[in-house]
Amino acid sequence: MAYILWGAMLAALAASFAADKQKTVKALKMAGKRLLKITPLFFYVIGLTAVVLALIPPGWVERVLGRESGFSGILLSMGLGSVTMMPGFVAFPLAAALKAQGVSYAALAAFTMTLMNVGVVTFPLEKSYLGVRATLIRNGIGLILASAVTAVIALVFGEVIL
Repeated sequence: MAYILWGAMLAALAASFAADKQKTVKALKMAGKRLLKITPLFFYVIGLTAVVLALIPPGWVERVLGRESGFSGILLSMGLGSVTMMPGFVAFPLAAALKAQGVSYAALAAFTMTLMNVGVVTFPLEKSYLGVRATLIRNGIGLILASAVTAVIALVFGEVIL
């Protein structure tokens, strides 16, 4: 699969070069600058995650968020995702690290879906732009969708959440 994505990316880059070499070079420079800008944040969060996971007693994460945690693990994951702020490029490697610690797929789905779709911490800022009603509706829909996706993931992977 990775080879297909790399091939598609290289084909798109070649097509872009053929269409307008100057714009392509300018876009690559801009992308490189942005990558350099976010790299320290990425390493900081990954390092912080590694330290936190190293300090947590072995088996604790699995006990609290693993398959056997059931519905309480799902609710905890949704709560953590709702109040955490981090970009997707950090969240998904974190999810991989948590999976290696024994976290269930349902808990990971709950965490990442609420992380991306529910904004408890950003509520004050969001309400100033959208208003309280629209912000509540958006967060409510995000929570409903996160719950639905989590339930589907739990069923697909046999992680009953009762």
